[in-house]
Amino acid sequence: MSIESPSTFDCPDCDTTAPSTSVPYDALGYAVCPVCSYTGGPEHDD
Repeated sequence: MSIESPSTFDCPDCDTTAPSTSVPYDALGYAVCPVCSYTGGPEHDD
């Protein structure tokens, strides 16, 4: 019998941990933190 851990999203900005199935994703497919709206997408140097 194998025990599988569910995938989680760990926000590097606010330390929130959530199941990856409950995290929204942006148009490019990057996860968006449900607490602080951090996204791991490409950053801009404006």
